[in-house]
Amino acid sequence: MRTALVRRAVLTASALSFSLLATACGPSGDADGAAGSKPSAAAPSPSPTPEAKALGAAELEKLTLADGDVPGVKTEKAGADDVARTAEVTTDKAACQPIAQAGGLAPVGKAVTTTERIAATVPADEAGLKSMSVTSVQLASYDGKGAEEALASLKAAGEACAGGFVTTVKGEKTRIKAVAPAPVTAGDDAAGWAITGEDEGEDLHSRMVAFRKGNNLVVIHTFRFDTKPDVPQAFIDAQLKKLG
Repeated sequence: MRTALVRRAVLTASALSFSLLATACGPSGDADGAAGSKPSAAAPSPSPTPEAKALGAAELEKLTLADGDVPGVKTEKAGADDVARTAEVTTDKAACQPIAQAGGLAPVGKAVTTTERIAATVPADEAGLKSMSVTSVQLASYDGKGAEEALASLKAAGEACAGGFVTTVKGEKTRIKAVAPAPVTAGDDAAGWAITGEDEGEDLHSRMVAFRKGNNLVVIHTFRFDTKPDVPQAFIDAQLKKLG
């Protein structure tokens, strides 16, 4: 959805050296296999109480994905250009606002604290850019039932915006052609969507997953350039592991 974010990640990844490739990817085959064998969904926990308090910035940072947590990708803190404020995200359909905000790495609902990361597969050469993927991850913490409410708003937006919408994020307009349900199981509650956007006349496919763990909400959004992306399972597993 954020084409500017995608372009930045491509430029970053394409500038990485072969030595960084070896460091970042490592024995990814074994690691991916191990991640795939782990269950993605933890035992359901009670719904957050109205008295639940959001995590502070330092606490949330400790639970945020770091480079090396997901094998085979280079993970970095999102830059100021990648993260939008709520006021910087608009849509031509009000019902689609939550999905647009999630795509722009803007907080959904009444998040108290958030962290954002950008991860990209590291191509071995220029040809590898065609098959690379880019993933954004936002971890948000809420007071009370704020995480439940935010996830509910995303579910409603996914249903209301199946036929697409137009969003403008930080002045950049993007046309979303379709939002299709793509169920996923993770955390205490979850939802997922296959999103088709348009970038310079070409379709751009992405996969968005949102899941709640207690009063925290995770939104993972993966783009792939040569084909439609799969569920970002390695990111789901890694983030659930850190949330405990």
